[in-house]
Amino acid sequence: MKNSYKILLLVTLIISTLLADDEAGGTAGAYLRMPADARTAALGNAGTVMLNDVNMANGNPATIPSIKEKQFSSSFQFLSLDRSYQTIAFGVAMPPKAGMSITWIHAGVDNIIGRNSSNDYTYEYSWSQNAFIIGFGLNITEWLSIGLSGKVLTDQLVNSSSSGFSADVGLLITPLKNLNLGFVLKDVSGKTTWDTSMEPYVEYQTRQVDYYPLSYHFGFSYLLADRVLFTGSYKYSEQIEPTWHVGIEGRIGESVFLRAGAENGAPTFGVGTSYKLWNNISTRMDYAFLTGTLQQGGSHLFTWMFYF
Repeated sequence: MKNSYKILLLVTLIISTLLADDEAGGTAGAYLRMPADARTAALGNAGTVMLNDVNMANGNPATIPSIKEKQFSSSFQFLSLDRSYQTIAFGVAMPPKAGMSITWIHAGVDNIIGRNSSNDYTYEYSWSQNAFIIGFGLNITEWLSIGLSGKVLTDQLVNSSSSGFSADVGLLITPLKNLNLGFVLKDVSGKTTWDTSMEPYVEYQTRQVDYYPLSYHFGFSYLLADRVLFTGSYKYSEQIEPTWHVGIEGRIGESVFLRAGAENGAPTFGVGTSYKLWNNISTRMDYAFLTGTLQQGGSHLFTWMFYF
């Protein structure tokens, strides 16, 4: 089994070099394309088709019916340049064949130094972005599930603010035991409209609209011998560069998980552990290290989940 993990890790590193390409930036909603939890991050952000995990609801709402109990998750990522990224998620099963989830994703930048045309210091300000997501999924048959999620989007920059909405539609297909295939239509009609009427530094008041790029996600996962999980995703959009994501998760014993992946060429690594607290309450703690791209430096992501 140890040799198998070494081979899997070697395959992941080889794939990461072959897939080296950078996702285009400069489009709205970039923070929603980041991995929202440590497990997804460690698996190369290949979270399109993984089951019984409330954090996967953001990747594919069709996975929500696979939630077996109430789940609560909280994640925090340490980023450079005074950036922050947090996620809180709650999911619950709705017998006999449905499930629902609620997620809050926050991204922000603090200590941005403002300067005038003479390069003199003026003030410090911050930028905050939030997404409030409600998802619902239904298991149609033993091999087909569908899901839909709506996102309320808000941005805040000094005295300017924006608000908007987008939606995700997902499918989950299980053609064979332990093999899952998924498709997601991400950010349908996604946009936010800025209101600068309270901004004293804008000479001409305008209503700027930021459109979120529509993307198509294709993914798979396969569980081998109930111990090794293979997962992968291909994300395509006409507005940004397509990206590849692959990951491998191996379970050691009953409560330790080792993970490795590649997010469009950037290697990712992580570890997780789960254990029972008391009665019917269990917990899982995950950690991921992202090597980063475009010289942005590595980052650390932590997730703490409760099952009850």
